[in-house]
Amino acid sequence: MSILLTIILIVLLVFIYKKREEPETKLGWKVVGYFWLGAFTFKANEIPLPLGFLLFLLVFRPTTNVKTKNRSAYLGLMFFLALNVIFPAVEKELFERPRDVVAASNNMFQVDFTNDWMKIRDQIKIDEHARLVYFKAHYQKNGQIDRLYYYVVSVSGKDSVYYDINFSADTNRYTIRAEKIGVKGIKYVEFVEASRFFEVLDEVSPRNLSLEQPFEGYTLRFDGEWITDADEYQQKYVILGKEIKPITSDQLPAEGYSIHLCGKGKPYELPTGFGVSNRCEASVDFFF
Repeated sequence: MSILLTIILIVLLVFIYKKREEPETKLGWKVVGYFWLGAFTFKANEIPLPLGFLLFLLVFRPTTNVKTKNRSAYLGLMFFLALNVIFPAVEKELFERPRDVVAASNNMFQVDFTNDWMKIRDQIKIDEHARLVYFKAHYQKNGQIDRLYYYVVSVSGKDSVYYDINFSADTNRYTIRAEKIGVKGIKYVEFVEASRFFEVLDEVSPRNLSLEQPFEGYTLRFDGEWITDADEYQQKYVILGKEIKPITSDQLPAEGYSIHLCGKGKPYELPTGFGVSNRCEASVDFFF
């Protein structure tokens, strides 16, 4: 792209030079000078400003080959706009466009989460050490997924990227949207790696993450951060490979990454008449 742009600029500058109104000493160098003046950029708080072109308008008053020099300066302004406005906007649009990846299943008990994640990671070219910021799945007692979505961040000091990943049970596809967040991604460096979370979820199986009594539906949520929890009234378990063991009160506080499971009954109309409730009736935390 840069080579093509350079060739186009050279052709345009030669064309402008050939259209000069009159002979002038070192006009070729002056044409180039006016171009760079028009293209000169000054950044204020990372906002690019066409300072060179403003100086051209306010200070420079050519008396010979006026049209030629004006054209050169305006070409510089066009170059400024291309580099700082048009190209970044096109690049952002292309980068953030939604992309789809086919899922293995629409049933929570049958999904191979690690395999799905690797497909997404490879097709979208996400860093293999990307951090999982949030995960949430709503599903029925038979495992049928109603809604599933999660967010991951590829952490970098300069080019961190935030990925919004939504699963559609209707199309059996994940839709991925990306957004560059730069240095803000550093704050997620302590979050668990997405690959580790999905490895744990596959090994233990969501079917085995259950409550003492069955419910019509479930919500499984994961917040990504390492926590310490000393609440003795909230039931807790620890995941050890394929085993799930209870955490007793004398083992508190519990530390680790926590998967929160909520059981829900049948939806019912709110007494106020404003919508339907499907509230959590029982919950449990699973640590790993």
